[in-house]
Amino acid sequence: MLFVINQHAGNGKGLRTWQLIESRMQQLEIEYSSCVTATPEEAEMHVSAHLTKYPRSTIVVLGGDGTIHRLLPILAGTQAVLGVIPAGSGNDTARGFHIPTEPLQALHTILHGRRNAVDLIQINDKWTLTALATGFDAEVAEAVNQSRYKRWCNQLRIGSAAYLIGAIITMFTFKPARAAITINGTIHHYDNVWLTAIANSSSYGGGIRICPHADPHDGELDICIVHSCTRWTLMRLFPTVFSGKHVNLPYVSMLHGHNVHITSSIDRVAYGDGERTGTTPLQAAVGRHKLLMLQPSSSHHYESKIV
Repeated sequence: MLFVINQHAGNGKGLRTWQLIESRMQQLEIEYSSCVTATPEEAEMHVSAHLTKYPRSTIVVLGGDGTIHRLLPILAGTQAVLGVIPAGSGNDTARGFHIPTEPLQALHTILHGRRNAVDLIQINDKWTLTALATGFDAEVAEAVNQSRYKRWCNQLRIGSAAYLIGAIITMFTFKPARAAITINGTIHHYDNVWLTAIANSSSYGGGIRICPHADPHDGELDICIVHSCTRWTLMRLFPTVFSGKHVNLPYVSMLHGHNVHITSSIDRVAYGDGERTGTTPLQAAVGRHKLLMLQPSSSHHYESKIV
């Protein structure tokens, strides 16, 4: 078992969490390895070296969604198992996969949870675990990642508030565009598209339930398209995305499929797991059961073999 600690996650929350976890592991007298990393490249190097010796090992990430995202190319399609102890600002992986946010409860999941094979999203030649954002939501992520207020929100331990601030700022600068979205070979045309989100799990952006029925075990992707509405209508919509009630609104289309292609009259940046993954046009497909992951034993999801 290798613990990978992102020392910058959550403005130092990764290191604080590790002190607690390390103490408990020593009390339990369980053998483990650990590495404290300052960059994604360091994490990738340590994990690759560890899996060369122990290909069926459990890799436990103490960090945020971005740290997990960077390790997906190393873990996808292997017999290594991902464990998560949330220590980031958004923690949508933990939220979407029913992993406790309290560190010692999350450790209990690592030690006693069920090993499930979960789906991934493949975008061009990259992997995403939670959701892929294009349009308004991706522009929000870009604004938040480049902001100073994200650090302030993390210091105050209200990381999700950074996305709310970013959304309000982006609301007044973003321009909607025409888009063609092809799902399982069927083309759907939309005018004034604000966002297209492709989800493998229910939430992104620090708790926004963009596709509340998305299931990372079902071999399907859920797609949310917000279109044909004014800026002020979008502002009224925004509070509903935290509860998932937006899915019933007339200017929100909810679709699902295993293969999605998006083109837009304006090139759009794309974000996967809160990390920049490219621009439109883009091709996304479900990676059926491509990742082994530890989830609580009480989860109703089944254990299945990785493919």
